[in-house]
Amino acid sequence: MREDELQRRLTRLADRSAPPPREQLARTVVARHRSRRRQVVGLTTVVAAVAALVVAMTTLVGPADRPISATEAAATVDVFTGPTRGSLAGDAAFVEGVRQLPWTTDGVSGTGIPDAPLDTRRVAFAGDVTGGRWALVVGDPGTQPGSTGPDDVAIAWFAGPPGAAPDQLELLSVPRGVDPSLPAALRDAATGALVVLTAPGDTVEVSRRPEIAADAGVSRSWQPVDAPAGIAVLTLPPLDSPFDQALRYRVTRNGSQVTVAAPDGVADPERGSPEVPVTWLRPAPAPAPGDATARFEVYVMLGSTGLPAADTSFTAVWAGDVPGPHDRPARVTLLAQTVPSGSVYLSGTYGYSLTDDGGIGGTGCGSELVPAGPALAERTYALRCDVVDGTIEAETVSSLVVIAPAAAVSARALDLGGAVLAEFPLIDGVGVVPFPERAATIETLAADGTVLATTRPLTSADLGD
Repeated sequence: MREDELQRRLTRLADRSAPPPREQLARTVVARHRSRRRQVVGLTTVVAAVAALVVAMTTLVGPADRPISATEAAATVDVFTGPTRGSLAGDAAFVEGVRQLPWTTDGVSGTGIPDAPLDTRRVAFAGDVTGGRWALVVGDPGTQPGSTGPDDVAIAWFAGPPGAAPDQLELLSVPRGVDPSLPAALRDAATGALVVLTAPGDTVEVSRRPEIAADAGVSRSWQPVDAPAGIAVLTLPPLDSPFDQALRYRVTRNGSQVTVAAPDGVADPERGSPEVPVTWLRPAPAPAPGDATARFEVYVMLGSTGLPAADTSFTAVWAGDVPGPHDRPARVTLLAQTVPSGSVYLSGTYGYSLTDDGGIGGTGCGSELVPAGPALAERTYALRCDVVDGTIEAETVSSLVVIAPAAAVSARALDLGGAVLAEFPLIDGVGVVPFPERAATIETLAADGTVLATTRPLTSADLGD
């Protein structure tokens, strides 16, 4: 594949795909406004040949957490066989129209992978949900990404407005191969709609969000939901974010828990989301194109915790520029979301100008849950930011950012053995230096050399997956 063709496909997919759920996975934010409706795949986005396969977490455990095989758990069950389910299952013309929909968008397959052959397709679900009309089509996996076995199937979700005809439904995601013994689910955070498709007789439970305690411990509670004939169609409270990365569902079959997973997600950015206020801990820097990623990250964090905006608060701990490839700086922002328990969810992010016409690339600089305690202004933070230029060669510039109270006048980076790798000054408690390789901990020091704080660069927050 030529490089220009690869870039074209990447750009098209970036326009349609939301960030993967983990901050450490690369994401792209396209800052230019577009008039056409964009579908956003939340927790499971497949970009064959040009990006990584991001699959919602799935576990297979027995009644007492005894590991079991997929074969044992499935007990020859195929979730997608049998007649079409859903409120529109009896509308033969609608079902047939959905079956014939192309598995492409704008006439171009998302990854260049052929449609599942029409004669292999069947409609597993077709029905009205809160705010729209959805369908799930199943077919021969062929060379679909994610397919790992000869018995796998390919699935494709479609959605449209309330009362939509088949030709008004649009492909929501790049089709992918799946294990037919495992359930499939789709969630729209803006409307609260959720569909879980599993085998008849399975038990379905839903957990709305992680529960974050004051000590930063995370737990979940589960509620059983009705799933007659293996189909659960629910309306949950909508989120203030277009991305629901907090919800999990689990399915039990024949006494064994066969899956704990996040549903696929769909969002329409043109619906808009409520403005979320952000308090600045320090003076905000002059605006930069990369600020778009911080605004985006607020909604990602809301979607990760699953909390209403009114029940939480956001603070920009610091924002500033770090070096990037080709002498283009990147805008780094450290955000703090304080949850009702007083615990704080930290997330660092950067935005980098990929192109001259407004394209912004970015990814995370780490995240962490920290216990309730000192005020945000009294804490010390460290981030590693690896700024990537978005090309095939992926030129990278790595920086260490230290943010501390103003009493800290210098900092030093230490390796795992406690050896000093680098020492550098802080200005108003802040320092940006090339990341010292093997740096494990950061110490900040007062003017007399007293160690004020010891911390480590943010890693990846455990939100109880």
